[in-house]
Amino acid sequence: MNTQDRKSEEDYFCARSCRAAMDWLEQNINNKPLMLWIDMFDPHEPWDAPPRFQKMYRDEYPYERYLFGYGVRVEDIRMDEDLPVIKDLYAAEVTFSDYCIGRLLKRIEEMGLMEDTIIVFSTDHGTHLGEEGCVQKTPGLLNACVTHLPLIIRHPDKKFAGKRVDGLVSAIDFMPTFLELLGIDDYSKYMDGKNMWKLVTGEAEAIHNNVYTVFKNFGAIHNLEWHYFQNIRGDDRGKGPCLYDLKNDPGQAKNVIKEYPDVARDLRGKLEKYLGISIPPLKI
Repeated sequence: MNTQDRKSEEDYFCARSCRAAMDWLEQNINNKPLMLWIDMFDPHEPWDAPPRFQKMYRDEYPYERYLFGYGVRVEDIRMDEDLPVIKDLYAAEVTFSDYCIGRLLKRIEEMGLMEDTIIVFSTDHGTHLGEEGCVQKTPGLLNACVTHLPLIIRHPDKKFAGKRVDGLVSAIDFMPTFLELLGIDDYSKYMDGKNMWKLVTGEAEAIHNNVYTVFKNFGAIHNLEWHYFQNIRGDDRGKGPCLYDLKNDPGQAKNVIKEYPDVARDLRGKLEKYLGISIPPLKI
């Protein structure tokens, strides 16, 4: 209901957020040091990007305004008819978000802020687009679709440009990392996260052996070889328990828990210890 007054692309949430960010930077450019946090909401349901972005993926849509969002029951989605449209709408939303972010970065460059500013791009979670019949973020299928977050850091020092890091990091590592990059290191000892920048500089090969995710009644443990999830409370087992062999199945498509029950038991034990609660027993 809060989108009925849109008249142009500039009225969409993502465009408005980026424009507000540009305005704020222009007002505060002389007030350094500065810190700006931008939450664009997009790409988020209802996945209704401006028409020209939707047409990049599909010439014609079944309805004038094909809304997909909260309140839609997955069991009502026609996988053959609706899911391809939903995927195209999501792609359009991502493309529009990318376009808006690009305009913001261009303005940051024009203002000369690239020379002394750390820019970070990430998100809070992913989404399912039909995997095992799941659409939207589904706790009962706590796999990479939901748990694998993008993380891009643009540092003014160009020697880091284009570097990719394979080490495991978690969202809890964001705050201690960025504080230390800014020379603020007297708080990190009180935090659970670690400074991930050591992976970039080569000071450390790893900062975590495992990383963890909890979403509602489900929990996951992830390392460079395995991803395991199960319900951590209640009787609903969702799609779990699931164990994925990441070396042979990086897309996490095949549950190999029956082939590697000992691995599953070990990871379940680590998950329970990390959470500090009693979780349901492993049922294969």
